[in-house]
Amino acid sequence: MSVLNMSMPPVEERLDGHGLTIGIVVARYNWSITGALLRLAQEELLRLGVSIDHLHIVTVPGSYELPIAARSMLADETFDGLIVFGCVMKGETRHDVVVADAAAQGIQRVALDTGVPIIFGVICANTQQQAEARIVRGTECAQAVVEMARIIRTLHERKRAR
Repeated sequence: MSVLNMSMPPVEERLDGHGLTIGIVVARYNWSITGALLRLAQEELLRLGVSIDHLHIVTVPGSYELPIAARSMLADETFDGLIVFGCVMKGETRHDVVVADAAAQGIQRVALDTGVPIIFGVICANTQQQAEARIVRGTECAQAVVEMARIIRTLHERKRAR
């Protein structure tokens, strides 16, 4: 059995967005949260070198619709990675659990079926305050999508080199 010897590149290299094409799908429901996540992600992606021309944003009604929009984006164009943003807050019923689970499982399926990394930026919170405290995830998701896109590219290049 062969072990993949993959030394860890420096953080700067893992977070180099130059030449990457990134998609973002963002739910409009709870826009005060999702819009802030989107803004931080856009700022960070541009800071990391992703060209504004290679950044594609689609809005959908809510978090439940994130997987189908992500799947449709990946069917029509080539992306190095996607980020999905949503915000599901606890209500009086279990609806939040159904929506959050459907979004998570749907996105995971799309990522595994397509081989494209999708960063799950859906905040699941009990209160508005908890959701607001997690808005910084917009920056973290941008960093994660760039890092994962680089990892997948490296793995593909190594496979082609064999």
